[in-house]
Amino acid sequence: MTKMGFGLLVAILVVLAVFGQTGTTVCYAQGASLDAGGEPFSIQAVMDDMQRKFRAGGLTMWFLLFLSILGLAFVLERVFRLRRGVIVPAGLAEEADKLWKEGKYDEIPKLCEGNEKATLSKIITFAAKHPKTAMVNVSDVAGDIASRDIGHHQMLTYPLAAIGALAPLLGLFGTVLGMIESFETVAIAGSMGDPSLLATGISKALVTTAFGLFVAIPNLFFYNVFRFRTNYLSNLLEEETSTLINEWFMNQEA
Repeated sequence: MTKMGFGLLVAILVVLAVFGQTGTTVCYAQGASLDAGGEPFSIQAVMDDMQRKFRAGGLTMWFLLFLSILGLAFVLERVFRLRRGVIVPAGLAEEADKLWKEGKYDEIPKLCEGNEKATLSKIITFAAKHPKTAMVNVSDVAGDIASRDIGHHQMLTYPLAAIGALAPLLGLFGTVLGMIESFETVAIAGSMGDPSLLATGISKALVTTAFGLFVAIPNLFFYNVFRFRTNYLSNLLEEETSTLINEWFMNQEA
């Protein structure tokens, strides 16, 4: 969770730096004067400047906004769903092993009732209900349960990578459209037209690229964080599952 919070902080600082610096440049261009101490920071001014840039970016910005909201939804879903208690509840393997060694097979499913949806709980419950089954069959079923659940978690992580790849392309597309419009404006103005028209148009067009990167960077960051987290929990699940199955069924076959 600390890494996730740090990523959000970095993303916020990046967007404030990009839009804040540009907003300061605009103020100077309009002839605004600042005293030696500088004016106090105004959040409303930053928000107004961001809204102005959003409108200047055109239709592409709305698609990027949709991707950012979609990415945020997947991030929040993973934050609340990709937890150890959902896959490998802490202490469950030790408690189940204690009951198994005491021969209390019927009490093991009751132990898992509080975490019946956890992957390890499903595996332990199956093993407890089939104490006389061959170890190879239990291992196969445990592998199927684990791969199905871990695959589900991985599937819910992939959209973040897709958003991270698509957002910069959409931003670049918006920039190209904006530059085409800028050159057309200069062409209509003629050879004696104001060159600042081109600079202003290109400045507006680059907003889409900046916003596309702003959407892509956090999504790619969280994608790698969640992928690492999924692999870590998967390895932990495999370790605890294999330990239990070997201890419970290997001596039985011997």
